[in-house]
Amino acid sequence: MAINFTSMDSILTAVKAIMRLQTAGSATTVPIPLILVGGKQRSGLSATAIASKIISRKSDAGIPVGPLPSGGVSPDELMERIRVEEIIKAIQEDAVIQVAIPPGQTIAAAGASVAGPVSVVGSTTIYIGGTAIMS
Repeated sequence: MAINFTSMDSILTAVKAIMRLQTAGSATTVPIPLILVGGKQRSGLSATAIASKIISRKSDAGIPVGPLPSGGVSPDELMERIRVEEIIKAIQEDAVIQVAIPPGQTIAAAGASVAGPVSVVGSTTIYIGGTAIMS
């Protein structure tokens, strides 16, 4: 794509194209302190909120939303909520999160021996794996 630097439309189109670029095949990493602080600020998954967003976006696709002509709740909207509830339930109850901890993590330990108290400072030397659940 050639950019015509004398045309504002061409420059804006190029800037928009740059903004749409994603990292090429690499996962985005979140800094650990941000995870520690920000993780507790998240509200968690809400089937009602997700279903409401999906239902409100149906009008973007030209699908009618809202109550039926009789005034009843649309079965499609009820099914959307049930669908989202089941997806969230499956994620929370069945998903397995695998974690890998690289070598070099600092460790500190304390204990006692016949000679008295013992304290140790060191680092891990092997990769350690673990699992987690999503709540």
